[in-house]
Amino acid sequence: MLRLRTLIAIAGCGAGFALAAPVTAFAYGHTPTTTHTEGGTITVTVTGTGVKGGSAGHAASRTVSVPSPCYMSPGMTGKEYYEWVSSGKANADWHHTGGDLDGPFTPYPGYEQHKDDDKGHWYGGSCSSETFGDDLDSFFEYADKWFAAHKSVYVPAGQAPPAPPVPPELLRDVAADEMTIPEPVLDWNPKRAGDASTLVNMDTWVWLKDQQKDLYVEATANSAAGALTARVDAALSSLTVSAPSAGSTTCNGPGTPYAPGASNPCTIQFTKASPLGGTTPVTATTTWHATWSYQGTNMGAIPQQPAPQSNTTNIGVLEVQAVAR
Repeated sequence: MLRLRTLIAIAGCGAGFALAAPVTAFAYGHTPTTTHTEGGTITVTVTGTGVKGGSAGHAASRTVSVPSPCYMSPGMTGKEYYEWVSSGKANADWHHTGGDLDGPFTPYPGYEQHKDDDKGHWYGGSCSSETFGDDLDSFFEYADKWFAAHKSVYVPAGQAPPAPPVPPELLRDVAADEMTIPEPVLDWNPKRAGDASTLVNMDTWVWLKDQQKDLYVEATANSAAGALTARVDAALSSLTVSAPSAGSTTCNGPGTPYAPGASNPCTIQFTKASPLGGTTPVTATTTWHATWSYQGTNMGAIPQQPAPQSNTTNIGVLEVQAVAR
């Protein structure tokens, strides 16, 4: 029987209890012989245009390792567990930790078959709140369900231990964390040859040099059920351009590069020239909206949306003067 003994003890400390380290819970009668990092690490391959080094039309790829919130880790050998049960110590431990409230102690099924094996190990569940941050309520709920679904198993020496499960949300968060939103770098027109200055009191076209409007990152991990993939897609929602002497304008998308005869709704108009020999700071800010899918099924918006990206370009603004003759 699996019990969240560690969780119950901490949950009873009250709302004012502060945690200095991640909470860890184990299956009852199970003392892991490996640490969380050793026993619960998942290797994830991330691929996409949003991965660092990727670009429009070109996907980059790399591999990362992340901790799993719950995993199976080795505890007692078959011989140790048999002696723990047959000596009566298991019943005593069960009683002294309050297990009687849930009924009598029940040993792992088939434990007698391994009573002489001092090489193989019982593998039991372990869960850590490390990946949940301060959200312990969600951790308790997740761990309760996980312990109920993952019973302890015996693994003979030389056989592969159970692989850690791969929650969809873990893959989603890896994909989101690995996504690099590009810094908005402006281009503009008119642009005087030599110093790239624009002109006062007339529309100045603005657009992003990087015209990429969509990014994606896929995070894939292998499990007992095969390859599992979560994908995060981010779309450019808006571009806002502002300057002290031009106010601000918000554009849908990255703006349109200048071309003779074309039109562009993304413009700003400077009402004041830059100081003599100086420039005017022009700030571009982009916002992005991200959604995710799991195994091809749309799961909606991700909980933590990408942070807005800002970048300031110093542009010279000139005043055109006409001389009457």
